[in-house]
Amino acid sequence: MRRTFLTPLALLALMMLGSPARAGEGDPKALALQAQTVLKAHCYRCHGQEGSVEGALNYVTDLGKLVARKKVVPGDPKGSRLYRRVDEGTMPPPDEHPRPSAAEIAVLKKWIEAGAPGGERAARTTVTQNDVSAAVLADLETMDRRARRFQRYFTLTHLHNAGLSDEELQTYRNALAKLVNSLSWGSKITTPVPVDANRTVLRIDLRWFVWDATVWNRVLQEYPYGVLDDSVTARAVAVGTAAKQPLVRADWFVGTASRAPLYYDILQLPANLSELEKQIRVDAAENIRQERVTRVAFNGSGISRFNRVLERHDSAQGMYWRTYDFDEPPANLVDRINGGLVPDRRNVFAFPLGPAGLAENPFQHAGGEAIFALPNGLHAYYLTNAVNARLDKGPLAIVSDPKRPDRAVEAGVSCMSCHVTGILPKADQVLDHLAKNPRAFKPAEVEVIRALYPGKDAGLKLMEADAKKYAEAVAKTGAKVSRYEAVSTITQKYEADIDLLTAASEVGLSADAFRGRIGQSDALVKHVGSLRAGGTVSRQLWVQAFGDIVRELHLGGLYQSNLNGPTLRDNTGELDPLEARGDSANGWAFTPDGRRAVVASGDRSVRYYDVEGRRDIKRFVGHTASVWAVALSPDGKFAASGSMDGTARVWDVQSGLEVAKYTDHTSLVSAVAFVPGDGTNRGIVSGSFDGTVAFWKTADGQPAWRAEHLGLVTALAVDPRGGFVAVATENALLVLDLATGRERKRYGKFAAPLSAVAISPNGKWIAAGDDAGTVRVWLVGEDKARFTLTGHEGGVRSVAIKDGGRWVLTGGADRTLRLWDTSAAKQEVPIFRTHGAGVTGVAFLDNGTQTVSGDRDLVVLPWKIDTFLGAAPVVAPKVEPPKAPARIPHAEP
Repeated sequence: MRRTFLTPLALLALMMLGSPARAGEGDPKALALQAQTVLKAHCYRCHGQEGSVEGALNYVTDLGKLVARKKVVPGDPKGSRLYRRVDEGTMPPPDEHPRPSAAEIAVLKKWIEAGAPGGERAARTTVTQNDVSAAVLADLETMDRRARRFQRYFTLTHLHNAGLSDEELQTYRNALAKLVNSLSWGSKITTPVPVDANRTVLRIDLRWFVWDATVWNRVLQEYPYGVLDDSVTARAVAVGTAAKQPLVRADWFVGTASRAPLYYDILQLPANLSELEKQIRVDAAENIRQERVTRVAFNGSGISRFNRVLERHDSAQGMYWRTYDFDEPPANLVDRINGGLVPDRRNVFAFPLGPAGLAENPFQHAGGEAIFALPNGLHAYYLTNAVNARLDKGPLAIVSDPKRPDRAVEAGVSCMSCHVTGILPKADQVLDHLAKNPRAFKPAEVEVIRALYPGKDAGLKLMEADAKKYAEAVAKTGAKVSRYEAVSTITQKYEADIDLLTAASEVGLSADAFRGRIGQSDALVKHVGSLRAGGTVSRQLWVQAFGDIVRELHLGGLYQSNLNGPTLRDNTGELDPLEARGDSANGWAFTPDGRRAVVASGDRSVRYYDVEGRRDIKRFVGHTASVWAVALSPDGKFAASGSMDGTARVWDVQSGLEVAKYTDHTSLVSAVAFVPGDGTNRGIVSGSFDGTVAFWKTADGQPAWRAEHLGLVTALAVDPRGGFVAVATENALLVLDLATGRERKRYGKFAAPLSAVAISPNGKWIAAGDDAGTVRVWLVGEDKARFTLTGHEGGVRSVAIKDGGRWVLTGGADRTLRLWDTSAAKQEVPIFRTHGAGVTGVAFLDNGTQTVSGDRDLVVLPWKIDTFLGAAPVVAPKVEPPKAPARIPHAEP
């Protein structure tokens, strides 16, 4: 007699039902807990545990989803498929133990009759794109700088935000781990590494799978969701990984890289089977001639519509199976020669030898599938036509896959879905046919047939051995060999129609916010208006509309794979992942009167720009990568610049010639500033993503001092009186002594990276903005910020401060310019909304009544602010300033 031992969870459920006055009776929360307990005890191991997804169900303990997805019908146990199967004894399967008791089944029934109340789930914090970038940057900073360019990342953040359970997310992780290793020529199984607390950002190293920039860029050619984030953190990630787009969505990757042609291209498979066989060291023709193969032939494969031949070879990695598939012959095909019937050559039982060229009477196949072991033990797949040319999809007349939308067998995903155990065991039928029909073949043919077709026992033994090795390899990825294979299951989920919650999560908004934004845009109403009414959108239409959605919602710049630049020597990434083509302005430095500006351009040049004429006066050319920082000397005669090429340079504005260069930085030079002084002793301070700040002389380009290990330096400003330099980093504001480089003061640690800093003309106030849109203002020498200003909906990109710290001007990635009065306890902040791109440079003009600002698209706009300032400037300039340029019109906020 079998004893059934109840799990602690099951015992808990029974205890709660153990008396006439049952604990929790009528309490929805108690009923939900009891139901969850039963499902966890008996169903969870196949439907959620470690991402298991039998029956495409991996959320069995999520009571709300069971109802939402119609597995349970509230109030109707008999109409609830899940309950019926438990009550009938088909779930768990009959051979699974322990079995649900009558009391446990009663728990489920009572829960459903009570309306199937949902259980309590822990509140989930939304993960933002900034959170993702921060997690990636933190991960990169744990490793050697040289190793960073090999790192790439996959994200599940949008699925986490959409409310998928940990079990559902684990299925995605399993699918990703299996797929990347199934696209690998590496010798080991290596699973993606989670780098954030939620395990929604996963890292791989290109070297694990023998990938390089060519492979990654091929992936990006298909990627429709590439958005270039303008944050400092995202820029640092791009610099570290040497990739414009080092992150892609894991669900998209599984649903796309598992299908040809991308599947073939990542594996770098050739265009015909003979070349593939050379690649894996198989000489198929010679093996057949020398009878070094094992064949299995049969009818009714389930995929092929007619008979099929399997043929096994040894390969460099272990095994290589190929199939010969056949057209189904017309039922009335009769070919009479000399009064006799000739069998159809598509009938392998009449013609078991071949292919053409290797037998006197060969079979006539129409194509087939190749399955071969990768060095790590997983399998790769290849479809061919009759002449062994590569196919993305098999012809429907020969093979079909009922799980695919068009029923076509697709290389990769269809093969994985079918060959869940590796090589599906099939018993040979040719040898039995030969035994019963010995006169069907010539004696010489009989000998060859017996050599190539050793019988069902020999064939099944080889298949079993190959399947065992495959299962061991799959287990190392974290997935399982089961009827519901992880990659094909996730592919189907990705391809399904999407609802409002899914769509909103994919663009980083809540469902309510996205619904509202759709209603504000004619373009979005046309594309995805059905989501507002509770409908769905097909995945194909969503992808088609995604570019417009990004533009309408101002999510960032669209990634374009055709704009990737030259690669590094070792082909691991781009020489300059930050380079931009066309008009772009990463930073601005304006003359006091606003007539001229120096622009840090993404096209490797420094522009000397005529603001009035909206044109370049000249370009300073010499940097070998994009420029990200500029400054003008107080007398306007010299310009300084910092670039992705790791150099800081000084230019003579009049001649456009380079007069000095500092080459000791090893990463992006993100900030430059002139030190008060002139002549040959002129000094420059430069800061870099390599964590250094240097004070160096233009006379010889040698550092007077160099401060190191400061963290990611994002911006800096020099005290106009020459006392100190304020350095913005990824999490702190540092005040360094200008004479020695020693740290005087440190403010922070801040939650978001600082992105802009300025010092007031009297040297007493420091203002700094961060990537979260917050601006802080300090009085030099004090420990805490005097003012914290919030309101920007994106990162602060530029800041200016005047009049004893009272007025602060900020420009942000949200395309706005804001004027803050720190003396006002409460105020309506004037906002200038005319820019069409992120504002990357701002300045107060010395006429005291206007500002000037430049954005990333090289557009410069003035703003008349005297109505907000009220009285004349607090400190009148000593020298009469020139009048405001007549060609710069007044603008209203």
